[in-house]
Amino acid sequence: MKAASANNKPPIIVIGMHRAGTSMLTRLLGAAGVFLGRSLTRNAECRFMNSLNYWVFEQSSASWEKPCGVDSLLEHAGIRPLVTDYLTGVTDGPASIRYLGLQRWLRYRSMHNVTEQWGWKDPRNTYTLPLWLHVFPSARVIHITRHGVDVAESLRLRHQLAFRAAAARYSQRRWLYVNNPLAPKRSGFAHAPSVSALDYGLRLWRDYTHRARVHVQALGHQALELRYEDFLETPETHVKAVLGFCDIALEDERVGSIVADVRPSRRYAYQHSDELAAFAARRSDILQGLGYQA
Repeated sequence: MKAASANNKPPIIVIGMHRAGTSMLTRLLGAAGVFLGRSLTRNAECRFMNSLNYWVFEQSSASWEKPCGVDSLLEHAGIRPLVTDYLTGVTDGPASIRYLGLQRWLRYRSMHNVTEQWGWKDPRNTYTLPLWLHVFPSARVIHITRHGVDVAESLRLRHQLAFRAAAARYSQRRWLYVNNPLAPKRSGFAHAPSVSALDYGLRLWRDYTHRARVHVQALGHQALELRYEDFLETPETHVKAVLGFCDIALEDERVGSIVADVRPSRRYAYQHSDELAAFAARRSDILQGLGYQA
């Protein structure tokens, strides 16, 4: 565990289910001045931190849609301390330039020496958080949750789009693919086919949301939870709450500009679909178990 000096800032770690509003929240944090790492993906995730979470999942024979394997690593008395030691060393060593970028690395030389507001988002943090809290014990954790049926439908739509695009590419380039001496091809034909079923997506939402809430309850004042739908209804109020939690002071005018593009119409989108509304009614037990109505 790395000792922190009085000037160092603990990271802000965003957790929560995929498609639950984590990207929206992280972009708002970035607009408020929080450094989120260099080389961000389109989902506002730092590629370096993603790679470390990928590595942990790989050691656990887990994947984002089958995350429970991480528990076997967390429970292993021999492996877990080696993993936390490795993560501490990597974030303290020269590899941290991949998060900090050259200019900040020359200033800080380590992610443990950062004196500005900083952090990262990755839904996999929901399962790897115990490791990160060992590396950064004073980290502040924000969990955002969203109605499970909207999450399951968003996962399904993302899968369908990815599958159609991959199938079209294969159809156009089949001769090249099947005659490539370096086969097999690097990518498949679908992104997590399991989430093409609403039932699977909803159960996955339940597992992530329950795990995140366990963390929030255990961390007390060190964690903040907010609901996506409430955020969209009164974005300025919730942004101020998030900024207060992160010790960030902004003028009201700046807060207003940050939330200008928030779309309240995305609240409870499933209600506009007869199929999804009926699905929600059939799975009301899962939804109500986590505080949502069908």
